Amino acid sequence: MPRSSFPLLAAAVLCLAAAPARASNCAGTSVGLVPLTDLGTGTYQGYQGGLYAGGSSHRPAAHDAAGVSIATALAPLDTLGQPDAVNGRFVLISIGMSNATMEFAPFVQKAMGYSARHPKLLVIDCAKGGQSANLISSPTAAYWDTVFTRLRGRGSAPLQAQAVWIKEADPGPTGGFPAATNTLLAQLGSIVRIIHQKMPNVRLVYFTSRIYAGYASSTLNPEPYAYESGFAVKWLIEAQVSGVDSLNYDPGQGAVEAPWLAWGPYLWADGLVGRADSLKWTCDEFVTSDGTHPSALGTQLVSDSLLQFFSHDETTVPWFLAGPLAVEPSVPRIALAAAPNPAAGAVTVSFTPRAGERWWLEVLDPSGRRVRTLASGVGQGAVVRGRWDGRDDSGARLAAGVYWVRVAGGSAPSARRVVLLSSE
Repeated sequence: MPRSSFPLLAAAVLCLAAAPARASNCAGTSVGLVPLTDLGTGTYQGYQGGLYAGGSSHRPAAHDAAGVSIATALAPLDTLGQPDAVNGRFVLISIGMSNATMEFAPFVQKAMGYSARHPKLLVIDCAKGGQSANLISSPTAAYWDTVFTRLRGRGSAPLQAQAVWIKEADPGPTGGFPAATNTLLAQLGSIVRIIHQKMPNVRLVYFTSRIYAGYASSTLNPEPYAYESGFAVKWLIEAQVSGVDSLNYDPGQGAVEAPWLAWGPYLWADGLVGRADSLKWTCDEFVTSDGTHPSALGTQLVSDSLLQFFSHDETTVPWFLAGPLAVEPSVPRIALAAAPNPAAGAVTVSFTPRAGERWWLEVLDPSGRRVRTLASGVGQGAVVRGRWDGRDDSGARLAAGVYWVRVAGGSAPSARRVVLLSSE
């Protein structure tokens, strides 16, 4: 990521008027680009793929553990932002433009009607047509009044929101790559800081970048800009993970400037060519007038993907679901045991990594910072046992408190919360 240009990038963007709407370009079945999830450690114009750093599409271990810690600590809030186990709510909202509201509105219905939904969960669509990133990246933008109105209209309030899904782009982008992407990156950074300022109890933010735009018949947000918007999200999250102060979410690291950030579902695929997991985009999944906005079929695909994500991700399950997963994940997680727990001394950890998969065992503090690497190896299909003596990597004894023991690597990482009463 070109960090030297972040967060000092100018937030302004030249907004060109969109060309008159025309029929979808159904011949645009491919633009020859590789989805970030398939690109991996490969590069696009010199920039590495993957959703996260290093070409990976899995959240970094420490960042993941921090998100889990935040999620498990959330409690239902009243409209004044105070914990209220009886009448409080977990409020999830959307922020964004026309595509965002078109996709999130059906998700609201699905989420609120979901049989395994947490009874305290309230999902509200606060996205609005025409509210692109260049317009809402100012704290004085009228859009934020709309967000507050939508919340109050559902019996909620700005101080009750705790999680946000964002989908944004710029209209008529110009300047090529990475210039236009850096512009969007700066705007997204401003937006998450505004969210923190105006809705300070929002702790978790999830992004989805643009879907395929090869069928687009206007300059509203065509390819390759739709594809490249994924890099803006990737670089923003990468900046937070690397410790950029203006995106700090951890009060232990200084002033909090933004919520914790992560990818939601990544849904760009190269038209009918698709991607490795078989996701494809057909022309009839877009409205015929411009080939840019999703049709009813397209919104169904996105809203189903959102439901799958929020009902399965380990940073959303604690507040989205009432109990255990309603549907088993496609990849079962490693069973990780830690005992005794709480522990007055050493903790014994056991797990069974998959044969042939590399793993490492580590301890993280509540903010997600790695404090101890315990062991690493390659799975043999047999039980592995480790021991944590309550010390960090330097050998210093750690204070009593809550920590996370995590087995990472391979295809199914897992973490276990451990309460350390004292060290040996």
